[in-house]
Amino acid sequence: MKRSHVAGVIALIGAAALTLAGCAGTPTGGSDGGAAAEGELIGGPGVDLDSKTIKVGALVPVSGVFAGAITNIEGMEAAFHRATQPGGAMEGWTLEVVNQDTKYDAATAIPLYEGFKDDVAMISLVLGSTIIDALLPSVETDNMTLIPGGTTPNLQFADHLVPSLPMTSGHAAALIPYAIETYDVGDATFCSLTVEDTLGAYVQENFDFTVEELGLKKGIDTTFAPNADQLTAQITSLKDAGCEVVMTGGTGGFLQTLAVQSAQQDYAPLVLAGNSAYNITLATGPGADWLAEHAIISVPGDEWLGTNAPGQAMLIEDLEAVNPDYTPSANAHLTGYVNGLLTADILAQAVANGDLSRAGIAAASKEIGTWEDTLGLTGGDVVIGETAAENRPPHKLSMFRIDGSVPTGLRLEAYNYDSDVAVKYLESVAP
Repeated sequence: MKRSHVAGVIALIGAAALTLAGCAGTPTGGSDGGAAAEGELIGGPGVDLDSKTIKVGALVPVSGVFAGAITNIEGMEAAFHRATQPGGAMEGWTLEVVNQDTKYDAATAIPLYEGFKDDVAMISLVLGSTIIDALLPSVETDNMTLIPGGTTPNLQFADHLVPSLPMTSGHAAALIPYAIETYDVGDATFCSLTVEDTLGAYVQENFDFTVEELGLKKGIDTTFAPNADQLTAQITSLKDAGCEVVMTGGTGGFLQTLAVQSAQQDYAPLVLAGNSAYNITLATGPGADWLAEHAIISVPGDEWLGTNAPGQAMLIEDLEAVNPDYTPSANAHLTGYVNGLLTADILAQAVANGDLSRAGIAAASKEIGTWEDTLGLTGGDVVIGETAAENRPPHKLSMFRIDGSVPTGLRLEAYNYDSDVAVKYLESVAP
């Protein structure tokens, strides 16, 4: 069954309420599975059939260095606002977002998941490949449908995980060909700087694949601990090895740490970074001038006020409706919005099937089929297979430079850059 973001998003009437702590969600009028009389809707965890309310979970860090990630939740609420406008097939329903602050730590996330899993119908956003990996056994046991904020190859084809955006770890396969075409660095020495976790390991894999595929000169690989505030030793190694282009992989403020400490060492490579490295202060915080001169960052979708993606203006309109005082954030607002729209499609299909149980929602997700990128936000169509092995994420990424004069701090250079290497990499990791 084919869906598009517009035609497939069936409206859900009601107001989407943000909840930052789990609430009791005993279903009424149904149970988690089982037969129902003809025309009767089966409920499940997180579903209150009497009030027609569905609670949707999220595991997003919203404190400390990750405080800005709350914009992912704003994006989800914006999507649910649109999905709950009058005229849809689920008129009269309410969607509530229930988020738990994982602090971007797997040991923190696991008990949070266990504590709220019986209060939500599905989980529509989780940030952190290491966290998702740690949760996967419980997610499978609980028959929970989960949409990641981004995936790595070990998760892309896992049961119960529904793709929505390009793989977080696959950006090198687009960034490097783009840099060669645009900045004439084909003869440069390419090196890597990646975080020591699941994301970093797969960024490294994607980097190695790309360098080999393009026959490039490879220098050294360096790594850093999560939340490291010192990269001096790694920078010294990269500089001494003559690294002219550095592919990075990490989260939080590492890119700014790299900028400040590279400037101190008079080191100025071309730095490539995927969307996991983005934060809202890149263009205004420490190292902003250095990053503006030396960094390229790849993110799905359009520039904030861009006109390439029809869905960008829609996203802004919906954000203004749920929070007139929002601060524009690239990547995070879009991630929450895309995952929210996909969630609405899945729940709408489950209601059409008469089954909002865990099993019913899981079955409905498989009926989405090809989720067409008519809004231009996901980097291409998303394929949700009848089996997880048939899942295929999109692969196109937009290329940005850091610029404090534009909202979000990202100025578009190329929209939906299409890389043959990225396609080959996806083929190489598919089951």
